Amino acid sequence: MFCKGQNRFAMTQEYIRLLARKFFEGTASEEEKQLLHEWYDQLIEDEGPQNIATLKPEGPDEIRERMQANIRNRQQQRPAKPFGWVRRLTAWSSAAAAVVIVGFLLWANERKPAPALSRLVQAPFGKTLKVSLPDGSHIWLNAGSSLSYPVAFKGKTREVVLREGQAFFDISRDTTKPFIVHAKTLDITVLGTSFDVKAYQNDPDIKVTVKTGKVGVKVRDKPGQPALMLLPAEQAVVAEKAQNIQVNEISKPAIAPWKDNRMVFEDELLVEVLHALERKYDQHIIIEKPELSTEKISLTLNDQPMNDVLKVLGFSKNFNYSQLNDSTIVIR
Repeated sequence: MFCKGQNRFAMTQEYIRLLARKFFEGTASEEEKQLLHEWYDQLIEDEGPQNIATLKPEGPDEIRERMQANIRNRQQQRPAKPFGWVRRLTAWSSAAAAVVIVGFLLWANERKPAPALSRLVQAPFGKTLKVSLPDGSHIWLNAGSSLSYPVAFKGKTREVVLREGQAFFDISRDTTKPFIVHAKTLDITVLGTSFDVKAYQNDPDIKVTVKTGKVGVKVRDKPGQPALMLLPAEQAVVAEKAQNIQVNEISKPAIAPWKDNRMVFEDELLVEVLHALERKYDQHIIIEKPELSTEKISLTLNDQPMNDVLKVLGFSKNFNYSQLNDSTIVIR
């Protein structure tokens, strides 16, 4: 079974073979089929993440020829005269592999809608990034965030994955193609609106905040539960472990100010504020004062130096800090 949090594209060859076997036996779940389909998409991309670089697609025939050539090359690298049973086993394995590859490519090629190439974009620490989608929508990624999206939206939906971090979405309206954001345990569906999603791995909660329009929020592991509809200035807070949705009201100035190089916190945990400072200033903060974990604070920051911010926080929350090295700060 696929484990939560596991990178979908870091699957072992053994796991891929297991998924392929289950698919051909008709026992693969929809999630396993999707994993296999995404693995196929990855085959036709260059290795490694991209920063808005356009890929040249490779057709199924080209992929099949390249993979079969790899099989032939591996066969040519065998010892010149293996034992007879080794020759038979190797030939059977290569033929079986070719059948699986060809069969899977045919299935993927015939599947509707056709598989789309995807891109992975990443905003480094200390910077934000704006992404333009093929449907005219725009996404801003906060520091330390990553997003994957298809080169072209095909089928009945427009789907993207917020793999890590925080993003503000300004989505072009299309009533025939809902826009869906997958973020940790949530599926967020809109037709055309603007909203913020915060889902960093080291934050305990997932937060969805609506600026304009209407947003549907649904916990993925609760398929029978209807989506919760959010209106402007409403924020859904989902504790990842509990997976219960709590709705709060939030002022509009506190909705995604980071994309304009401002930081607004309203009754936020101090720990989350410090995490945000880490990402904005590209620093690592070590907290050696456990009682700070329950402290909350409200503040607004523009582009003040890191030391000035920590001085104010330290004064108001009674802690001291020191610069351990160029990239590490210790709070005591």
